Amino acid sequence: MPVADTSFIVDIIRHDTKALAKLQELESEEKVLYITPVNALKLFEGAYRSLRVKENVEEVLEVLAAFEEIPFGNDIYHAFGYLSAALLDRGSPIGDFDQVIAAAALCFDGEIVTRDGHFEKIPELTVIGY
Repeated sequence: MPVADTSFIVDIIRHDTKALAKLQELESEEKVLYITPVNALKLFEGAYRSLRVKENVEEVLEVLAAFEEIPFGNDIYHAFGYLSAALLDRGSPIGDFDQVIAAAALCFDGEIVTRDGHFEKIPELTVIGY
């Protein structure tokens, strides 16, 4: 059961045809999509930075209701620490927020749905692109 990256959720909100097709494909395979609290934080940040705050906040709430949320705990904290240190040691960090999302995906099912290629730097992670 894959974790949705924020880029995928934003593309769904923007009605991107490739993202919508991937969402339909995953739903036809009866895969439940998961998000992390970090996704929600980033989506609300975008909504509050927009010109249509009220409408975008409502849309974010609607979209988030369609996903299951992964609760954070010690396993994800440890995975983030390990992953972040490993990426820094290799000189290829992908950013703290994406490293948190990747750590959650690794602890959960090891899959992430994204258009962001930098997740490919994490060999243990299965990247589902669109």
